Amino acid sequence: MVDWVVDVVKAAGATDVKAIVSSHHAEVAAHLDGRTEVIYQREPEGTGHAVQQVPAEVLSRGDVLVVNADSPLLTAESVRRVIDAHRSSGAQATIASVDDPRRDDGRIVRSADGGFERIVEKKDATAGDRATSEINVGLYCFQGEPLVEALGKITKDNQAGELYLPDVLKHLQPVNIVRIDDRDEAMGINDRAGLARAIAAMRDRILSGHMAAGVTVTDPASTFIDGTVRIGQDTVIEPFTHIKGDTVIGEACRIGPNVHIEDASIGDRSDCGPFVKIRPGTVIDQDVHIGSFAELVRTTVGRGSKVPHVSYLGDTSVGEDANVGAGTITANFNGEVKNKTEIGDGAFVGVDTMLVAPVKLGKGSRTGAGSVVTKDVPDGATAVGVPARVVRRKTVSSDHR
Repeated sequence: MVDWVVDVVKAAGATDVKAIVSSHHAEVAAHLDGRTEVIYQREPEGTGHAVQQVPAEVLSRGDVLVVNADSPLLTAESVRRVIDAHRSSGAQATIASVDDPRRDDGRIVRSADGGFERIVEKKDATAGDRATSEINVGLYCFQGEPLVEALGKITKDNQAGELYLPDVLKHLQPVNIVRIDDRDEAMGINDRAGLARAIAAMRDRILSGHMAAGVTVTDPASTFIDGTVRIGQDTVIEPFTHIKGDTVIGEACRIGPNVHIEDASIGDRSDCGPFVKIRPGTVIDQDVHIGSFAELVRTTVGRGSKVPHVSYLGDTSVGEDANVGAGTITANFNGEVKNKTEIGDGAFVGVDTMLVAPVKLGKGSRTGAGSVVTKDVPDGATAVGVPARVVRRKTVSSDHR
């Protein structure tokens, strides 16, 4: 969740990004290490207290952008709008608001002339305050020096006994308000139910982006794609497909149904599915067919090759125009280490072949159905049996095609 916020503020042009993390959440600080500077809040005494942990000389350098870290649906465009509005208005503070009667977050109370008056938190709100549905998003832009002065004036005079960041607005004039139209952008995450709603909203946004770019998603309700995934135009994603991590899928592919892909690459015009599992470290070239119930991990498959149904390839290199028969297994683990299997260009692997790694099938080689291959098979040779033995050899041309 916090990664989304960090990425968004950087995309909006923010520099010198700092994350203020409670010392009770060391795992969050460890996760952010290297991505941004971490400043610890020794005791969680409110949002205003969190910003007070940033040295005054740092805050005073120029404009200061503050974003709640539990707002993963904010977009860089909205953050940029707030920054631009702040700088063009000359206001000491600019905040973002959203009209959302569903929420109980801090409400923005306006004066009789429509200007900003104050923000009141749920615990401190009166019945009259609750009548307004204009909600504080938790996205602020301040002039640095006035912010430092205002931070020194806030108190814990509230029901929570905390230092609220919105209370600095009582000491800053004028305060500019930027309205955000998309309610989902302002969604803050307070519990696991809220997290589930945010995930659903983000999934819809990601899928809509892919469809707008020319990807066909046949059933968005059952399709799950991470925001880090890249997919080429005219690719079709079938139902119940999960695509995760740093995955790249080319153009005019067909993926699914019921496919799971993570941290893999798939070339143009290739297809996978149904019930295929492509695990991390797998690279599939163009015009490749991966049949149903196949599983690949740390494997490369060359252009034009086929890996039909119910096959498992682990730590395997498959050349171009090879055919790996249904039910083929690479036995890559000997109990101590993972070993590699090489399948050469134009090789034909018979159904239910077991390749006991480390082992190599040469160019244009063949195995008989049900063979257990424990030794290398030379180029052009045919091996059959348990254990497999070479029974025939032929010369392989330089052009295996």
